[in-house]
Amino acid sequence: MSVNKFPAKKAYIFDMDGVIVDNITYHIQALKQFLAQFGQEVDDEYFQKHLNGRTMQEVVLGLKPDASQEEIMQLTEKKESIYRSLYREHLKPTDGLISFLEEAKNAGILMAVATSAITSNVEFTLDGLHLRKYFNAIVDSTMVSRGKPDPEIYLKAASTLACEPQDCLVFEDALAGIESAHNAGIEVVGLATSLNFEQLPDKVILKTKDFTQLSVTNL
Repeated sequence: MSVNKFPAKKAYIFDMDGVIVDNITYHIQALKQFLAQFGQEVDDEYFQKHLNGRTMQEVVLGLKPDASQEEIMQLTEKKESIYRSLYREHLKPTDGLISFLEEAKNAGILMAVATSAITSNVEFTLDGLHLRKYFNAIVDSTMVSRGKPDPEIYLKAASTLACEPQDCLVFEDALAGIESAHNAGIEVVGLATSLNFEQLPDKVILKTKDFTQLSVTNL
């Protein structure tokens, strides 16, 4: 007699940049172009330690503390339009993602996106790759008041899915995002896309390069 094996977690929550798409190189290029107009430079190490996973609105506010909300969003969109122009012809899902999403959907696992990106980038990515059908909820940076590493975005995603944090599993690549999920009381699978395996913190329960070796049963 066979026994149904229920998944250990009721819900999966995915960061977008660096998880759903392996695109961090293009974000760094766009940010370098954007910051040049302010006479600032950023290298890859600084990006990983201080910017990756944070909202662009917070970055803009750091550049112009007296900026109005309208100006913050205008400058944010300016940077993101640079990113989209750089990445558009390279847009593709992270290796193994589609098969993993299909397996999770068929297993009845609820899924959400919780991203520091703005809405236009969410549309660019999820609609450009026809992925929206897999997700029961989408939370982007315009829907929260505090960006990662604050736990707000992951707590909101879990709440939107009507799940307790301990019943969720997060997929993240950025230090700020991993800290955000950890602060929310959610276990994390770390993707070594923008960071290497050694740079991913030990607090993640699993480290992987992509989704090709992941399955619902081995999580």
